[in-house]
Amino acid sequence: MKIMLDTTYYLPAISVNIEGVDPLLLRNLMKNTDYQLFYCEITLFELAAKGARLIQLEELLNCEDITKGLDSIRWDKRLINLPWYTNPLILELATEIRKIHADFIDCLILSTAVYHTNVLATYDDELYKNILKEKDKKRKILEINDSFAFWFNDLSKEKVSIT
Repeated sequence: MKIMLDTTYYLPAISVNIEGVDPLLLRNLMKNTDYQLFYCEITLFELAAKGARLIQLEELLNCEDITKGLDSIRWDKRLINLPWYTNPLILELATEIRKIHADFIDCLILSTAVYHTNVLATYDDELYKNILKEKDKKRKILEINDSFAFWFNDLSKEKVSIT
């Protein structure tokens, strides 16, 4: 199964732990040979931005933590980079989704996932709910990838289709 992991799953790589997020989840997913794990290239930017904000606010991190974490993601052969800018249709879909979801980075990650994977793993159920409300957005996603699904939070429950 091809799984796009949202940025939250990569936060432990830059030494950021979030309450309710198992810091070992990514490591455990990487051990499962049934999964191909992907990240959207914009995730690296988002991780750097979140890390930089934490450096300023709390001084719990430093630039070395962020750099090491980004390098560990980029150079690990089990994590596959999918650039969002290589297919103009990804940007087109992201722009459409942006009409119903405020975070454009999430829109790019979702659009990249729709074009290249089976599943988006995310902690953002708001994005899923917004798509379900908008029949034209839902139809567009299913036209591109009729088996696309969301997988939420700690991934302990079943994946959820948008059909």
